[in-house]
Amino acid sequence: MQPNQLESAIDALQKTAAHFSTPFYLTPEFWAIVLALVLGILSPPLSEWWRRRPQKSKIVVEGAIVTNQGDAEAIGDSEPMALLDVGRVIIKNSGKFKAKAVEAYIEKITDSGEIRTDFFPMPLIWTHGQLNKDGLTVRDIYPNQTVYLDIFNHMLDREMVGDRSVLLAVAAGNDVPAFSRGALGESVLLVKLYQESGQVTEVPLRIAWNGIEVPKMTLLNDSQN
Repeated sequence: MQPNQLESAIDALQKTAAHFSTPFYLTPEFWAIVLALVLGILSPPLSEWWRRRPQKSKIVVEGAIVTNQGDAEAIGDSEPMALLDVGRVIIKNSGKFKAKAVEAYIEKITDSGEIRTDFFPMPLIWTHGQLNKDGLTVRDIYPNQTVYLDIFNHMLDREMVGDRSVLLAVAAGNDVPAFSRGALGESVLLVKLYQESGQVTEVPLRIAWNGIEVPKMTLLNDSQN
């Protein structure tokens, strides 16, 4: 036997002896088997948890606008009531998940510092809500989608003093002034957006109207959830 062959044989014998002298629980093979068993046990519940984890949207109210819809002089006396302006809030889902079944309610109204006690929460109408498959008051908001929510309609109204009125864009109670009409002076509306996930976004708004000019509407703070 050549010297190099002898050295190789001795080395192999030493490695074999070292292998058998090491406890089985310290060998790489043992821990590879343990890891495979643990992954096999935990994979189904981990996969189920990942599938069912909360998928939260992120609703951001980007602004409040009042958009002109008609000219009172052009309308003249031909219509007893006509739409002049619409107040809306701009809402965006800046999250990664869809905001499902979003509904908006006016929760509370304060007129000139006094809470409107004969008011209770009323649903608002989404802009172009007639196109929503779930109706005027319910809609999904997709990731990165921007939508509009109607808050009030400024009307040419021949029956009112000054020929103007402000009607809240509610889906019900339109024949009850406490539920559906804006007031002169400054009003604060607390609007809440409700989602299927349980997320709630508060949107406080200030509306100022002198009975003659176009109402002004502003966000009281940054609203997001």
